[in-house]
Amino acid sequence: MRIEAIVFDVDGVLFDSFESWFISFNQTLEEFGKSPVDRETYRKIFWGPSVEEDLKMYGLGKDAVEVALRNQRNNVHLIKLHEKVYETLESLKNFKLGVATNTPRINLDKTFNHFGLYTYFKVVMCLDDVERPKPYPDMILKASEFLKVPIERMVFVGDTTSDMIAAKSAGCQFIGIKIGDKKVEGIKDLLPILYS
Repeated sequence: MRIEAIVFDVDGVLFDSFESWFISFNQTLEEFGKSPVDRETYRKIFWGPSVEEDLKMYGLGKDAVEVALRNQRNNVHLIKLHEKVYETLESLKNFKLGVATNTPRINLDKTFNHFGLYTYFKVVMCLDDVERPKPYPDMILKASEFLKVPIERMVFVGDTTSDMIAAKSAGCQFIGIKIGDKKVEGIKDLLPILYS
């Protein structure tokens, strides 16, 4: 099946934002009188779902979500682009490119503007654009509509179980960063697999 579009998750795929979200999450827990979590626990339980879902586990609501998002915007300096992101996106210009992330737009704007990434993508789907975030397929299906590409001719690139479930539910192909049946080590390794 000929691929026409590639849609990317952001965190863990285009850049390593783990540290910025991990530190922001713990800053928020401490501000609300909760004990911080270690990196392993955060990666295992909280990395992937939306901040809202994560904080719900502590019985925290919208005010805590706002604080967590503000904290993360203040920690943009901790984010690092993955190897060869610009070169890879340049090489994929024959495809329609998009983004589907559980990050709210206000936070994504800060990071994408910081790294100059908007120029590469025809559609950017964020948490704000759907009622149900990943692992629901809604934002992937919406991206397919915006790009005017049949879902079966689209590939979703993600790095969490949540991404994999969303792609499968949407009915599109999935390439995992170190996860799933069809996987690569990083975004820089996508070209051989897409052009094979």
